[in-house]
Amino acid sequence: MKKILLLAVATLALTFNSFATNDPYVLNDNNFEQMYAQAEEMTVADLNTTFSDSYGMTSNMDYTAQLSGKNPWASFALCWVLGGLGIHRHYMGTAGWMWAAYLFTFGGIFGIVPFVDWIVLLIGAIENDISSYVGNTKFFMWL
Repeated sequence: MKKILLLAVATLALTFNSFATNDPYVLNDNNFEQMYAQAEEMTVADLNTTFSDSYGMTSNMDYTAQLSGKNPWASFALCWVLGGLGIHRHYMGTAGWMWAAYLFTFGGIFGIVPFVDWIVLLIGAIENDISSYVGNTKFFMWL
Protein backbone atom coordinates (compact mmCIF):
# COMPACT_ATOMS: atom_id res chain seq x y z
CA MET A 1 0.00 0.00 0.00
CA LYS A 2 2.87 2.35 0.80
CA LYS A 3 4.44 1.71 -2.59
CA ILE A 4 1.20 2.59 -4.41
CA LEU A 5 0.83 5.79 -2.40
CA LEU A 6 4.47 6.73 -3.05
CA LEU A 7 4.02 6.03 -6.78
CA ALA A 8 0.87 8.21 -6.89
CA VAL A 9 2.64 11.11 -5.14
CA ALA A 10 5.65 10.83 -7.47
CA THR A 11 3.38 10.78 -10.53
CA LEU A 12 1.50 13.87 -9.37
CA ALA A 13 4.77 15.68 -8.61
CA LEU A 14 6.12 14.97 -12.07
CA THR A 15 2.82 15.98 -13.67
CA PHE A 16 2.63 19.31 -11.88
CA ASN A 17 6.32 19.95 -12.56
CA SER A 18 5.80 19.49 -16.29
CA PHE A 19 2.89 21.95 -16.27
CA ALA A 20 4.87 24.54 -14.35
CA THR A 21 7.84 24.60 -16.73
CA ASN A 22 5.81 24.95 -19.95
CA ASP A 23 3.70 27.99 -19.09
CA PRO A 24 2.37 29.41 -22.39
CA TYR A 25 0.38 32.15 -20.60
CA VAL A 26 3.01 34.72 -19.79
CA LEU A 27 1.83 38.31 -19.61
CA ASN A 28 4.18 40.85 -21.08
CA ASP A 29 3.61 44.03 -19.10
CA ASN A 30 4.88 46.34 -21.83
CA ASN A 31 2.50 44.91 -24.43
CA PHE A 32 -0.38 45.14 -21.98
CA GLU A 33 0.36 48.76 -21.11
CA GLN A 34 0.63 49.66 -24.81
CA MET A 35 -2.69 47.96 -25.59
CA TYR A 36 -4.36 49.70 -22.64
CA ALA A 37 -3.03 53.10 -23.74
CA GLN A 38 -4.45 52.63 -27.25
CA ALA A 39 -7.88 51.52 -26.03
CA GLU A 40 -10.83 53.87 -26.20
CA GLU A 41 -13.82 54.20 -23.90
CA MET A 42 -17.17 53.16 -25.39
CA THR A 43 -20.74 54.00 -24.48
CA VAL A 44 -23.72 51.71 -24.98
CA ALA A 45 -24.61 53.52 -28.21
CA ASP A 46 -21.06 53.01 -29.47
CA LEU A 47 -21.27 49.33 -28.60
CA ASN A 48 -24.48 48.89 -30.59
CA THR A 49 -23.00 50.82 -33.55
CA THR A 50 -19.76 48.82 -33.46
CA PHE A 51 -21.67 45.56 -33.41
CA SER A 52 -23.79 46.52 -36.41
CA ASP A 53 -20.79 47.89 -38.34
CA SER A 54 -18.48 44.95 -37.63
CA TYR A 55 -20.83 42.18 -38.51
CA GLY A 56 -22.93 43.89 -41.17
CA MET A 57 -26.19 43.32 -39.31
CA THR A 58 -28.37 45.28 -37.00
CA SER A 59 -28.59 44.33 -33.37
CA ASN A 60 -31.89 44.20 -31.54
CA MET A 61 -29.99 43.64 -28.33
CA ASP A 62 -29.69 46.49 -25.88
CA TYR A 63 -26.54 46.21 -23.81
CA THR A 64 -27.81 48.47 -21.00
CA ALA A 65 -29.04 45.61 -18.83
CA GLN A 66 -25.84 43.65 -19.28
CA LEU A 67 -23.69 46.64 -18.37
CA SER A 68 -25.68 47.28 -15.22
CA GLY A 69 -25.06 43.68 -14.19
CA LYS A 70 -28.67 43.00 -13.28
CA ASN A 71 -30.61 40.34 -15.12
CA PRO A 72 -34.13 41.58 -15.97
CA TRP A 73 -35.62 38.09 -15.80
CA ALA A 74 -34.05 37.43 -12.39
CA SER A 75 -35.54 40.62 -10.96
CA PHE A 76 -38.92 39.70 -12.48
CA ALA A 77 -38.76 36.21 -10.93
CA LEU A 78 -37.77 37.62 -7.53
CA CYS A 79 -40.70 40.04 -7.69
CA TRP A 80 -43.03 37.20 -8.62
CA VAL A 81 -41.92 34.92 -5.77
CA LEU A 82 -40.88 37.35 -3.02
CA GLY A 83 -42.48 40.62 -4.14
CA GLY A 84 -44.23 41.31 -0.85
CA LEU A 85 -40.88 41.36 0.94
CA GLY A 86 -39.20 43.69 -1.55
CA ILE A 87 -36.34 41.29 -2.27
CA HIS A 88 -36.43 42.19 -5.97
CA ARG A 89 -35.69 45.79 -5.03
CA HIS A 90 -32.59 44.75 -3.08
CA TYR A 91 -31.42 42.74 -6.08
CA MET A 92 -31.69 45.85 -8.23
CA GLY A 93 -29.75 47.95 -5.69
CA THR A 94 -32.31 50.05 -3.85
CA ALA A 95 -31.99 51.68 -0.43
CA GLY A 96 -31.40 49.48 2.59
CA TRP A 97 -34.64 50.51 4.29
CA MET A 98 -36.86 49.34 1.42
CA TRP A 99 -37.56 45.92 3.00
CA ALA A 100 -38.97 47.70 6.04
CA ALA A 101 -41.18 49.91 3.86
CA TYR A 102 -42.60 46.84 2.14
CA LEU A 103 -43.02 44.99 5.45
CA PHE A 104 -44.67 47.84 7.36
CA THR A 105 -47.11 48.56 4.54
CA PHE A 106 -48.24 44.92 4.65
CA GLY A 107 -46.40 43.74 1.58
CA GLY A 108 -46.24 47.06 -0.22
CA ILE A 109 -49.66 48.61 0.43
CA PHE A 110 -51.37 45.24 0.69
CA GLY A 111 -49.58 43.86 -2.40
CA ILE A 112 -50.46 46.63 -4.82
CA VAL A 113 -46.89 47.99 -5.13
CA PRO A 114 -45.30 44.55 -5.79
CA PHE A 115 -48.01 43.81 -8.36
CA VAL A 116 -47.24 47.03 -10.26
CA ASP A 117 -43.51 46.29 -9.85
CA TRP A 118 -44.18 42.84 -11.34
CA ILE A 119 -45.90 44.33 -14.39
CA VAL A 120 -43.20 46.97 -14.88
CA LEU A 121 -40.42 44.38 -14.54
CA LEU A 122 -42.18 42.03 -16.96
CA ILE A 123 -42.28 44.80 -19.55
CA GLY A 124 -38.64 45.66 -18.79
CA ALA A 125 -37.60 42.01 -19.08
CA ILE A 126 -39.33 41.66 -22.45
CA GLU A 127 -37.62 44.83 -23.70
CA ASN A 128 -34.35 43.76 -21.95
CA ASP A 129 -34.01 47.18 -20.29
CA ILE A 130 -34.47 47.73 -16.56
CA SER A 131 -31.79 50.40 -16.32
CA SER A 132 -34.21 53.04 -15.02
CA TYR A 133 -35.11 50.78 -12.08
CA VAL A 134 -31.57 49.69 -11.13
CA GLY A 135 -30.43 51.71 -8.14
CA ASN A 136 -33.80 53.47 -7.84
CA THR A 137 -34.40 54.50 -4.21
CA LYS A 138 -38.02 55.66 -4.52
CA PHE A 139 -40.77 53.52 -2.98
CA PHE A 140 -42.80 53.74 -6.18
CA MET A 141 -39.95 52.92 -8.57
CA TRP A 142 -42.05 53.40 -11.69
CA LEU A 143 -42.89 57.06 -10.96
